[in-house]
Amino acid sequence: MSRRANRTPNEGGEAGQGEAFELEQQNNRHLDSLAAKVSALHSVTVNIHDEVNDQNRLLDGTSETFSRFGNMFDRTRQQLTHTLATANSKFLFYLTLILVFGVFSLYYIAKNLLAKDVDPYELP
Repeated sequence: MSRRANRTPNEGGEAGQGEAFELEQQNNRHLDSLAAKVSALHSVTVNIHDEVNDQNRLLDGTSETFSRFGNMFDRTRQQLTHTLATANSKFLFYLTLILVFGVFSLYYIAKNLLAKDVDPYELP
């Protein structure tokens, strides 16, 4: 049985108003709690929206960068193909020799510089 059914006829007015006031306060507390949760959820959704927009801008920029790189690579390939088609064999031999020498020189320099354990804070 509910609490209302157990009341005697004498208790009707004041007890009913006190109970209604208590229920109203409880409803207000629940509404405040719900409003805080809705506000937090709104804040999360706004943050997600902003993050998605930032990621889309980043992806668009990356796509443009790769597109420019692809175009540049195609132009370089076409120029190299044209150069190889028109150049004589002696020129290609010297070009290959210079490139191989340059690559090995860079490797040697990088290996010697990176192999040393140099402490930048150590005094000579």
